[in-house]
Amino acid sequence: MYLGVFDLNQRLEQTRKVLREKQHLKKLIEEDIQELEKDIQDLEAMTGDKKLATSVQG
Repeated sequence: MYLGVFDLNQRLEQTRKVLREKQHLKKLIEEDIQELEKDIQDLEAMTGDKKLATSVQG
């Protein structure tokens, strides 16, 4: 019986550790997504400026 309780406690601790790691990875991924979205907006703004410049020249 005690061995089973020990195994359950060990599994619980391992599960908590994995959960913390996954939450940390999720946070990093969300930050990466936000940075990529900002980069896309910056590129779209630059592309929009170039289109205006080429249409004025054309």
